[in-house]
Amino acid sequence: MLALRKPENCRVIMEGGGALAALQAMKMHPREVTVQKQACMLIRNLVSHTRDFSQPILEMGAENLITEARAAHRDCDDVAKAALRDLGCKVELRELWTGQKGGLAH
Repeated sequence: MLALRKPENCRVIMEGGGALAALQAMKMHPREVTVQKQACMLIRNLVSHTRDFSQPILEMGAENLITEARAAHRDCDDVAKAALRDLGCKVELRELWTGQKGGLAH
């Protein structure tokens, strides 16, 4: 929340090692959905208005960790996709209709 739409806060968080700490927490607590979700939100907030942070965060291993969180926790799917998108990673953002859930009848 401290990083949301606050570029100066984002700079302080990055300089203080906040992104690295969040990614380390993701590594240490892969089964904790809350940790995974909050870390994804932080990463997204850090890069959504300050694109210069994307490459350093990617170099810390963010893409793999976020992808793993997405695969392991259904509750992380939306925030993980948003984080990947804002990092500049390839991600499918729409659900493809397969015709399996029901008809289109009015």
